[in-house]
Amino acid sequence: MLPCAILLAALAPLLQAQSDRTQDSSYTLRVTTQRVLLDVVVKDKKGNLVTHLSPGDFTVYEDKVPQRITSFDAPTPHLAPKQALVHNSGELARIGAAPITILILDELNSSFEDMAFARQKMEKYLDAQPAILAQPTTLLAVTNTHFQVVEDYTQDREALRLALKKHFPELPLKSMQSGANSSGAYERTALSLNSLHQIAVAARGAQGRKSVIWVGKGFPAVNLLLLDNASIDVMQHAIERLTRELMDTRMTLYTIDPAANLLTRGFVATPEELTEFESRTDGQPFADEIKFSTLAPATGGQAFYDRNDVDRELREAAEEGATFYALSYAPTNHAETPGAYRRIHVALKDPNLIATTRNGYYVGNGEEDVFDAVRNQAHALRTLLEEEMGSAALATLPYSGVNASLESGAGDALTLKTTAGTLAWTPASDGKYQAEITVLSVAFNAKGKALAHTSRELVARVQGEVKNPDQQAVFLLHLPQPVGTRRIRVVVRDAHNGKIGTAELAVQR
Repeated sequence: MLPCAILLAALAPLLQAQSDRTQDSSYTLRVTTQRVLLDVVVKDKKGNLVTHLSPGDFTVYEDKVPQRITSFDAPTPHLAPKQALVHNSGELARIGAAPITILILDELNSSFEDMAFARQKMEKYLDAQPAILAQPTTLLAVTNTHFQVVEDYTQDREALRLALKKHFPELPLKSMQSGANSSGAYERTALSLNSLHQIAVAARGAQGRKSVIWVGKGFPAVNLLLLDNASIDVMQHAIERLTRELMDTRMTLYTIDPAANLLTRGFVATPEELTEFESRTDGQPFADEIKFSTLAPATGGQAFYDRNDVDRELREAAEEGATFYALSYAPTNHAETPGAYRRIHVALKDPNLIATTRNGYYVGNGEEDVFDAVRNQAHALRTLLEEEMGSAALATLPYSGVNASLESGAGDALTLKTTAGTLAWTPASDGKYQAEITVLSVAFNAKGKALAHTSRELVARVQGEVKNPDQQAVFLLHLPQPVGTRRIRVVVRDAHNGKIGTAELAVQR
């Protein structure tokens, strides 16, 4: 049996972050019993995208009950403005609600040979793209030791190509040293889930749909029947919260197995066929087993496998991420049953067309304490107390929830600038409006070791409401910079809505 402490340690950031957010209303905008937002991709039987439909062509079912569509957006508005090109994560606000693409190389779970093949095919995919990409795209790598940003968000195809060429993958040591049902395999599963959680938190600043295209084997399947009860509870809580979080942040996952040879996809055409991909009769997609391939359709994406044309799979996933209908509905079922899974199916008037969206969603748990099942695991609970800001400080991934930049001053002085439109401004008692942030500043040496850190709570105040969202809120910081400091990373968390942003500054000495 897998010790519960192993899962707790690996899933700590995900579980802790979700526990911290129960009071953050921004996390319930998209998944509440008042409104559910769906991104729906429609194709014909030949696989061609269909973009000419109207609201009357769609019927949405929740638990096989028809729902009334309350809003409808056709695919045409989902385009990045041509005059506002993005070169880094700090510029994502320029594209408004346009979609973005996140490419991930899975070097944690995939063989070295598979990743070499995947890199070759990804390069072929990029070669076929226009010089200016239609969507801001970032390239990440999940490795044994860390989460690496190979290239920040950009619409410059050549920048991505060069970054991919220069990137040399790690040997998948954790995968090589662990079997399918060992503690190492479960640890890889938890680390992969946390990688997805970190991506979701980091990309909260982007308003539109986010297509996460995961290239690699993905984590090994977890048979919950082989675990002890405490570990089952921890894993189910984690997957439930991750699924909800991916929906909250409008993320759709596509998984591509780069080593295989036949595309297997499944679709449902009638409400009676809703259980086609469900693992047991109550409809929960992770009831008895947590599978990487199941996670994709659970979020509205696709699992590609048994096919070796990875470049085409990348293209298909990216095209779906830009060509979708956005629908919303108010569920007729008002029962607040914590943890209940509500199944979703979208049917089309034309039986020759196929609609793809997420399988369903979990009802929020409110103030439920997710750690009841493991309260006696004292050591593991201490691990859970790691703050998410600490995780963001140690990460290499840029966080865009708050748009921030950093400038150096005299001595240990730093100037932090945040874009007013990415902060929450609340009325103060004197008629002014204020934004409150918590700032964690960390100095790192060339090897990534933290040398010094400070944490402060700061307040910006303005007369009246903020009318210019591009206005800068400026904060002065002080951080000791010991000998050997080469990089400073600042993490900014909005005290009102919990959004997190990061800024970095290279130190030359």
